[in-house]
Amino acid sequence: MTYIEEYYQFLLKNPDKACRKVLITYKKLVQDLYNPKQVSFFNEITEENEIHTYIFDLEKGNRPIYFIEKFCKHSKGKWAGQPVKLELFQKAKIQALFGFVDKETQLRKYKKAIWFEARKNGKSTEDAGIGNYMLTSAGEGGAEVYSVATKKDQAKIVWEEAKRMIKKSPSLSKRVKCLVNGLFYDKTESYFKALASDSNSLDGLNTFCALADEIHAWKDKNLLDVIYDSMSAREEPLLIESSTMGTVRESVFDNEYEYASAIIDGYEGKEGGIIDETVLPIIYELDNPNEWQDEKKWYKANPRTRYYKEH
Repeated sequence: MTYIEEYYQFLLKNPDKACRKVLITYKKLVQDLYNPKQVSFFNEITEENEIHTYIFDLEKGNRPIYFIEKFCKHSKGKWAGQPVKLELFQKAKIQALFGFVDKETQLRKYKKAIWFEARKNGKSTEDAGIGNYMLTSAGEGGAEVYSVATKKDQAKIVWEEAKRMIKKSPSLSKRVKCLVNGLFYDKTESYFKALASDSNSLDGLNTFCALADEIHAWKDKNLLDVIYDSMSAREEPLLIESSTMGTVRESVFDNEYEYASAIIDGYEGKEGGIIDETVLPIIYELDNPNEWQDEKKWYKANPRTRYYKEH
């Protein structure tokens, strides 16, 4: 059984812990495991209509999970120096993100992930681990990996976590140079840097992977537009937007939340729903604002088992 199926079964057996949007997304993912999805879309680069059939490759889906758990170490608190152990909800979404590939080209299906969940659910550790995987083990020559935010201090949160992971890992620290301005993997001439909208190096980017952190605080979409444009030359680019729920209205978060919600509605064929098979939307939230008063429902927004047990 895949982690995707295992997690979906867990949600079905624990309805108080499963919000509607997550259930719909995982139902769709399980269906796609056994019914390869044929998708037609317009390629803006080639300016041609293309038809692709996407299948699930278990080995590709598990590779980043294996990498994170084998090579990445916690850097803070009582777990400092201990291997990162991903929880089931993390394994399921990472497996889905990396496991669905084009049947002919073997290129990754999803080019973008929109992952929203409450605080203290391990987003920074997860993003840092994925960033280190994309830097060293995704098979991309000259990979440019960025932790992205509107302010440099925010952008450095995930990047510094990735740096500490490498320093704690005997295997990675031998292969990756940790400098003040970036993490450098000389074998493929790749690097991992923190990038903010006030950086002096926004021109000439050739982004392979961007980890957009806490977009609930982003007030304009200029930086996202720059990242999108800089990915056009890559065959398998990846943008991961991870954030807590937003409070700055009519901002980047609202736009991305509405787009992700429309994709999920599209899975059910609802009016206003859209089809975009290049984006993986996973939104953890309460189905009803009044559910905050019911402790049993908190898991809907807090998928981390450890959080749920501690509260």
